[in-house]
Amino acid sequence: MPFAFGELIMAKFYGIGTGPGDPSLVTIKAVETLKKIDILVTPEAKEGGKSLALSIVQDYIPESVEIIQRHFPMNFNNAEKEVAWQNIAEEIIVIVKSGKNVGFVTLGDPMIYSTYVYILERLQDEIEVETIPGISSFSNIASSQNRPLVMDREALVVLPCTADEEHIDFTLKHYNCIVLMKVYKNFKEIIDKLTAFGLAEHAVLVSNSSLNEETVYTDIRNVTKEQISYFSTILVNKTI
Repeated sequence: MPFAFGELIMAKFYGIGTGPGDPSLVTIKAVETLKKIDILVTPEAKEGGKSLALSIVQDYIPESVEIIQRHFPMNFNNAEKEVAWQNIAEEIIVIVKSGKNVGFVTLGDPMIYSTYVYILERLQDEIEVETIPGISSFSNIASSQNRPLVMDREALVVLPCTADEEHIDFTLKHYNCIVLMKVYKNFKEIIDKLTAFGLAEHAVLVSNSSLNEETVYTDIRNVTKEQISYFSTILVNKTI
């Protein structure tokens, strides 16, 4: 519960990483945090849709916690997204300043390609914020597949496949240990590049990491976009 000092009630905002999808991979600290919040904000990609992040932590949420879902546009309309982020942030600020602890759940780790960051930067100067880390999809894939991400003096590059082609080509050519995220949109082009660079045999593709629908592809050359989900990641390690 919020800490009271005189007439001042000190509440806090918590950004909570849910991990990749398996509820058993949610951290102990995340579970403990869910038990002390009053309100939980959950992101939904489509208005009225289901929140995957919420489904992961659902069993850990006390009945007393009020859940409010908010729509986060997933498109290329920056103006629309900015308005949504600002409105949600302002709503959270008002609630926290009223003395209620507010949580926000996000897939994986909150600091890795997460919409949470856009909310965070609008809150930090207004209210107290604590971010709870979560297991990233690529960490989970590496462990579950017994594939080292990076060793010794090698560099690890985490690259979104929405980057420009020159950046992708440079990374594939010059680095040995690579995490390719956001592969869904340009999937065929990425597979073609990995094949052309002779990296297909050094890559593993996992779709829906740690979920019941998880699919692992150790031979990526003949995988089609229709076979994977939006939640797909490719690990490349030229030393394997």
